[in-house]
Amino acid sequence: MSILEPDLTPGTAWLAGRTPAQRKRQGQWVTPYWICRRVLDVVAPSLPPRPRILDPACGDGRWLVAAARRVPDAVLFGWDLDPGAIRAARQTLDAAGVDAVLHCGDALAPDALPAVDLVAGNPPYVRPQHLPRDRARDLWARFDVATNKSDLYACFVQRALDRSPRAALVLPEPMLSLSSFAALRRRVLQSGLGGVYQLPKTAFDATVRTIALVCDPEDMRRGGSMHPNGLRAGPTVHVGSRAWSLSGPPPELPGPPLGARVTVHMGVVCGDYPRYVHDGHQHPDDRPTCRGRHVHPWRIDPTELHIRYDPRDMLRRKPYVAPKSAALFDVPHKVVLAGTSGTAIRAAMDTARRFPLDSCYVIHPRGDDDDPYGILGLLLSRSVGDWYAARFTAARVKGVEIAGIPAPTGDWSAIAAAARTGDQGAVDRAVTAAYALTD
Repeated sequence: MSILEPDLTPGTAWLAGRTPAQRKRQGQWVTPYWICRRVLDVVAPSLPPRPRILDPACGDGRWLVAAARRVPDAVLFGWDLDPGAIRAARQTLDAAGVDAVLHCGDALAPDALPAVDLVAGNPPYVRPQHLPRDRARDLWARFDVATNKSDLYACFVQRALDRSPRAALVLPEPMLSLSSFAALRRRVLQSGLGGVYQLPKTAFDATVRTIALVCDPEDMRRGGSMHPNGLRAGPTVHVGSRAWSLSGPPPELPGPPLGARVTVHMGVVCGDYPRYVHDGHQHPDDRPTCRGRHVHPWRIDPTELHIRYDPRDMLRRKPYVAPKSAALFDVPHKVVLAGTSGTAIRAAMDTARRFPLDSCYVIHPRGDDDDPYGILGLLLSRSVGDWYAARFTAARVKGVEIAGIPAPTGDWSAIAAAARTGDQGAVDRAVTAAYALTD
């Protein structure tokens, strides 16, 4: 074992005792050790002598080992809610000859965590719907940055900045742009944005892209990327009113939000897919359906997939489901968008009266005279695709993102006519012309 690589087998043994479902619920994903080292390399020069460094979700203690090796005179603290993690951290630290104060407890409790000079680590990523309801309600009431469908890690960032002037945290890249994290971005700017560093796609065994966010009172706003062999500097972080970017100002479009002209609804949330979703027409209440993976630009894969659409039964079994109104689906024409498409909008016109599942969105014009093909052409245009991709990097589309797309004012009939032919070039020209006519 190299001098730079500590013995991390205690952490491996700790996580081996957790099922994938348990790890997902608790957000237990350890950070590759090279990332810990690179992040500490960035923040160490700004620390005072004998700094106090804390990891609020320390796991097996690898961040504390990296801190001790990079800043030998540091006083170290580690917190974690999981007793197994604290035991693993103690073993890791002992093997590395590192002293730290470890505490088994909730770092988000009202009086948790001491004041320190730096908070560093990789807080858990847990969506609010995966938290116990009482806990989610409590946290979303106590933390200003917990808004809409933000994530548990947002609470950790706020707690870090309430306890320290500096933070260095590994976070999902979508926090740079998603509307749900606008309050978090504002909170970071209040403390100072030291920098944002993109991490490789392969850094974690997950679909989400990650960044290292550095908060520092000097507000340098440095940008770049981290790799196992070093740090690559890039342009400074562009801080826009709606999003941040590591590649300069994103393209802009004129016009009011698309949501003023359309409604965006998630597909059927049935709560029990084996019971309600199946191949073939097996029940009088069966309706054709589709999943996000069936939706492509301009087309929906033919499938025999059906859903037994029984809202009363669905709600009786699981009150939190959302069967929606049949009037959203049982119409001659509607735009269906793949909610799993991430940075690339995938949408098509549905003429088969499908009742799409919750991996899809259904989009309707608000006005009776508006043509749904105009919506489809706008969403699939190059102008909107470039605008959207520059801002949103999450694996899933959010309805609020689609509703927030700036839309051209005026008549969309030329867009609709081009979309009916499926001619991408004609659509792009019609959309460009429509935006040019919008103030």
